[in-house]
Amino acid sequence: MILTDRFPLRRIWPHAYKRLLVLLAFDCAVAGLYTFAGWEWLSIEALPLAQLGSALAIFLAFRANAAYGRWWEARQLWGSLVNTSRAIARQALTALDVDAADPRQAALRDDIVVHQVAFVHALRCHLRKQNPFPELTGLLGAERADALRGYANVPNVLTMRMGALLQQARELGMIDSMRWTALDANLTTLANIQGACERIKNTPLPRQFSSLPRALVDFYCWIVPLGLVAGMGLAMPIASVLISFTLIAIDSAASGIEDPFENTINDTPMTALSRGIELTLREMLGQRVPLRNVQAIDGFIY
Repeated sequence: MILTDRFPLRRIWPHAYKRLLVLLAFDCAVAGLYTFAGWEWLSIEALPLAQLGSALAIFLAFRANAAYGRWWEARQLWGSLVNTSRAIARQALTALDVDAADPRQAALRDDIVVHQVAFVHALRCHLRKQNPFPELTGLLGAERADALRGYANVPNVLTMRMGALLQQARELGMIDSMRWTALDANLTTLANIQGACERIKNTPLPRQFSSLPRALVDFYCWIVPLGLVAGMGLAMPIASVLISFTLIAIDSAASGIEDPFENTINDTPMTALSRGIELTLREMLGQRVPLRNVQAIDGFIY
C-alpha cells in the first residue's frame, strides 16, 4: 500500500514508456511530414477529439471505480479480520473457565489464540500463493505444522482445528453452550472473511473491462496527432504525448489496484496487518516477543 502523499511518476513510467515512445515517434513523423513534406492529408481537423476524449474519460473512470471497489472491499475484509481476531482472543482468554490445578486447560485456552494467529498468517500466504510453513512452524511447532502440508486450503483446516479445540474445552467443562455458541459464531465470521477474499482473488474483473479500455486508449492516442497537427505544427508531439500519458496513466493505475492480493505496492498491506494482529494477540497472552511492526520501505508498506 502507498503511504506517501504523492505517487512517484517513476512507478508509472515502466508500464507506460514503451507505448509513449512509439506514440512519440509516430507524432514526430506526422508533424515532420505535414510541415516539411507537405502531406496536408495527414491533418483531419474534423475529428471530434473533445467528444471522444470525454466519452473515453467516463469509461476509464467507470473502470477505475470498479477496480477501487475491489481494493477497498479487500481492505475492509482485513479490517474485519483484525477485529474478529481480537474478539476471539478476548473471548478465549476471558470466557473459558480454567482450573489452576489442570495445566491442560490453560494450554488449551492459549492454543486457541495461537491458532488464530496461525490462521491470519496462513490466509495471507494462501491469497498470495506463498509458502506458509516457515510462519506456521514457529507458531505451532514442527509436528503440528507438518500435519498441515497435505492440505490445499490450510486456513480452512486451521478453523477446523480451532473448532475442535473449542469442542475439547466444552468437554472439559471450561465453557457452557451459550459461550461456545458465541465463539463458534466468530469462527463462522472467519470463514466468511476467507471466502470473500477468495472470491476477489479468484474472480478477476471481466476481461472486457481490461482489454477494451486499453484498446480505446491506444486508438485515441493514435488519432490525436491527426487532429492537432494542423493547428500546432511541430509543437504537436508535445501536446499529443501529454494527452497520451494522462490516459495511459489512468489505465495503468486502475490495472494496478484491481487485484489487491498480489503482493505489489498497490495491494492490501497483509504483511503489516498480519504482524500487527500477531503482536496484539501475543500481548493479550502476556507474551513479550522480539518482533516489531512492519516498517514502510520508500513510502510503501506490504
